[in-house]
Amino acid sequence: MMTAGAPGTWWRFGVSAPGPATWGGARLLPGLYRPLVVYQPVLALTVLRHATNRPEIVVGVRDPGSNRYHQNVASVPTRRVPHAIARHWLRALRTGRQTSAATRADLRDEVANIFSRKLGLADRQERAEIGFHVESLSAAQGISVIGEHEDGRPRTESLTMFNAVVWVEKGDEHLPPETASYRPLVWADVENFVAMSEHRDTGRLEKGFERSFFCAYGLCLETSVRALRKMQL
Repeated sequence: MMTAGAPGTWWRFGVSAPGPATWGGARLLPGLYRPLVVYQPVLALTVLRHATNRPEIVVGVRDPGSNRYHQNVASVPTRRVPHAIARHWLRALRTGRQTSAATRADLRDEVANIFSRKLGLADRQERAEIGFHVESLSAAQGISVIGEHEDGRPRTESLTMFNAVVWVEKGDEHLPPETASYRPLVWADVENFVAMSEHRDTGRLEKGFERSFFCAYGLCLETSVRALRKMQL
């Protein structure tokens, strides 16, 4: 894992401190025609709530204790999706049926699963203290840098990154400050989130992420930014 105490890694990627030049990245590819057996399916959530001035989005930092790769990087909530479910979503999106894809019961189940397993909201959901609706579903295929090999070569992964825009209608105050997957976990201003993702600078989030060697890159962030720009928030 790359840390602030690894100057060789900094030199290799031309990085001397956390900030806009932080190593890593993702490359989005055109189209959605690549097979899921190669481009593994992942669901990312753009979780939003209405705030005083602008909407806010859920952002966390991936805890190295429970994340083998993508450690200590800023992220929206994500989880791998079974191929049998992802095939239905992909088929609908490939044929231009975004609305039907977003209203699927299996998508709502996967969102609830992420809320429970990644955001620590299982008990709150069981007590009906959390309410949400899925507004849209989109997808992109690409290659993400998830770490490095022992010889310094980047470790990459080919992904089909689905992104669901989810509005929390009730219980947004129950989001915990950290979970087994994310530490910390915060509600952040949408415009700050977009600036952070585009500049790969965690300081733009204005949540103190820059105090440690945290990075902002990856397909999950890029697809959330795409979804937010489409919504014109």
